[in-house]
Amino acid sequence: MRPVLIGAAIFAAVFLALDLNALHALRANQNTGLYLQTLINFAHSGSTFNQADGKPHMLVHDQWLMLALAPFVALWPRPEVLLVAQALALGAAAIPLYFLARTWGAAATPAALLALAFLISPSMQGYAYDGFVPEDLIPLLWCSLALALAKRSFWATALVAQLLLGVKEDEAWFLGWFGVVSFFFFERRFGVLLFALALLNGAGYYAIAHHFGYTPERPKYGLIDREWLPQLGFLVEILVPLAFAPLFLGRRLLIALPLFAELFFTQDRTYPLYHSGSYYTAPLVTLAAIGSAYVIAERPTFARWALAGAVAMALFVNPTVLRVGRWTWFSPDPQYAAARSWAGVQKPVDFPCPDTGAWTVASPDLQARLVDCGKPTTRPPRPAWKNVPLNSDASWTSGP
Repeated sequence: MRPVLIGAAIFAAVFLALDLNALHALRANQNTGLYLQTLINFAHSGSTFNQADGKPHMLVHDQWLMLALAPFVALWPRPEVLLVAQALALGAAAIPLYFLARTWGAAATPAALLALAFLISPSMQGYAYDGFVPEDLIPLLWCSLALALAKRSFWATALVAQLLLGVKEDEAWFLGWFGVVSFFFFERRFGVLLFALALLNGAGYYAIAHHFGYTPERPKYGLIDREWLPQLGFLVEILVPLAFAPLFLGRRLLIALPLFAELFFTQDRTYPLYHSGSYYTAPLVTLAAIGSAYVIAERPTFARWALAGAVAMALFVNPTVLRVGRWTWFSPDPQYAAARSWAGVQKPVDFPCPDTGAWTVASPDLQARLVDCGKPTTRPPRPAWKNVPLNSDASWTSGP
């Protein structure tokens, strides 16, 4: 267990440092500011309104679990609070995965190697080096749910399943499906439990949202899949760090069908939901890791290959922060102080979309808006991996 705890601590520390560096370099993701405004508003007024959504966030997504962070944000209304929560949640996911493999009969060393491979994988790196989202809790909670089911603990299963239903509304669909599978192929009481919780939470949330005249955001889906070739590439990206172990599950792979459908059959996105490191992929990636924990109990050598594959993908193939030849430590941006000065006031101010990183720093100002996203701009795009300043000429740079 010690290597897993050390690995989880190193993972959390490294990516917290990288995320804080990106914050001070004005490169932080918009989602961190969106959820920070949501939580500050909730702590002060009970509303989940934020400027990025332009409406209460709970009417966009069913993500009540994140409200547990409101007391911490009330004490220290800074983006750093969410970055700490993100790093800790993702790093901790290795712990229940280790215990899950052990519960299924894996020896200590293969279980530890699989847990470390999961942390090193490009997907987990992508989740950690991005904006805070409640979906960062999916690896921890899904592995914990599988562990509770493996131990046949009814009340632990109920608790973790209910927490999962507060991550996002699509968890209700997944848990409902898992409930049906559990009813016919595992134990009926767990199947009834999962399906009932999914039905009550899902129906309740959609009823409330429609009562207030809102439709929760969701992609449009169809039966046409025009991107099968890059999707195969994506599957290779998530299977190499697991030594392709999930493929040895046979017919059990069918349990993942709804997760494939969510990622692969969207029709209205300008970007693929399935790219490596996208938080949309967290359920599928975590389910693959859970399946690998089952496989290595009988085939322990897969764990060593998984760790080797994860390291190779991280260093040489995928666009991760650890890739050889990539420098991911940026100088603090000269305009950080101006952006930070807005966080201490409550005054209207607009940030053009290219200044998203600055808006995230200023987001404790509940009247700070991110504007003109999706509109043409004459400003050249900021290089993703080059140490260049933002150089914004917008009015916010002069401070409040």
